[in-house]
Amino acid sequence: MSIDHETAIVRQWAAIYDAVYESAEDSSGADFSGWRSSITGENYSAAETAEWLRGTAEEILRLEPESVLELGAGTGLVVEAILPHVKRYVGTDISATAVARMNRDYGHRAGTRFRVADADSPDIPGGFDVVILNSVVHHFPGAGYLRRALGRAVRACAPGGAVFLGDVHSLPLRDALRLCVLAATEPGELSAAEVRGRLAAMADRERELVIDPAFFPAFAAEHSLVADIRLKPGAYDTEMNLFRYDVRLRPAGPGLVSPGATARVPWDSRDAERLVDETTAGELPVTVTGIVHPDLDPPVTALTTVRGLADEERVDVTALLARARAAGTAGIRPAALREVAAERGLACHCLPAYSESARYDAVLAPLSRASGLAADVVDEPGRPLVNVPRMQ
Repeated sequence: MSIDHETAIVRQWAAIYDAVYESAEDSSGADFSGWRSSITGENYSAAETAEWLRGTAEEILRLEPESVLELGAGTGLVVEAILPHVKRYVGTDISATAVARMNRDYGHRAGTRFRVADADSPDIPGGFDVVILNSVVHHFPGAGYLRRALGRAVRACAPGGAVFLGDVHSLPLRDALRLCVLAATEPGELSAAEVRGRLAAMADRERELVIDPAFFPAFAAEHSLVADIRLKPGAYDTEMNLFRYDVRLRPAGPGLVSPGATARVPWDSRDAERLVDETTAGELPVTVTGIVHPDLDPPVTALTTVRGLADEERVDVTALLARARAAGTAGIRPAALREVAAERGLACHCLPAYSESARYDAVLAPLSRASGLAADVVDEPGRPLVNVPRMQ
């Protein structure tokens, strides 16, 4: 992709968000303008957005920053949550309207600076404990821009610093999400060939950058870092929690567990309490593999069904997905597993799937020995790890 094409896409997103933020110009506090589910088209509830913001802020603060750079800060959702806990906060955004709002609301506080810039700007300052790119990389115009921007973010870190990427859209699960969108927007029977054609057309029209989790361990290794990749911390069955994940690019350290170097125990349908109690009675840390996510299993199962049908067979995707959800799936929600582990004084870090799967792995360890993960590098030459976003 040419630099001119990248620039055109970035400008399009800037125009879109200028318009979104201008329509909410008089709002104060947490501004979730434009935060709608792509499945239903409806705004997320106040409880869902509050959970998302609280979980994001807590994950960033666990990195213990005193100085923060946020690239793509919007109108300051994360700024408001993090600013009271740090001494220095610099934020940038491609929307001039957003930056004006941040300067109005937070610019009077000591140690703050907000300006218009994109994530690939050559004059990004440095010396930060944490660089944040939260719910923003899906607006990047392509793999080349992603690599350059992440490289700049890494270089903006002080020694020992980390880059936090929130809400990264999962490439392996994108078709399962598209099936949910199709079920919500096109009820009624179609042929299996028509369903598959619509999914392919949605992929071809994709405007957002969608990334395989396997991209990040390889990128981190190129920069002498490790990738700490985890499922979102939230409990609601929202698009954000089911089809996105968080990444921390950070230096290797004794508190980071490599799942491939631990004892591994396949999940065998035990519930959360038994699983934690029985698997942590022996060697720790331990990685429990192949745990079914009960909220993610219905769309993944429905997608598998659609792909297995003959072209002429008729299928009502809405009904198919509804039946899969009504049938229920034995599994453990990641938030529930983390809660049980915390009650036992243990850390529980859940990894996103590197394939089109409703299963996830979970690392269990004493809190003192597992501040995070060092994801294993996946060596699969030729595997596409990033899509190619389209112009609007």
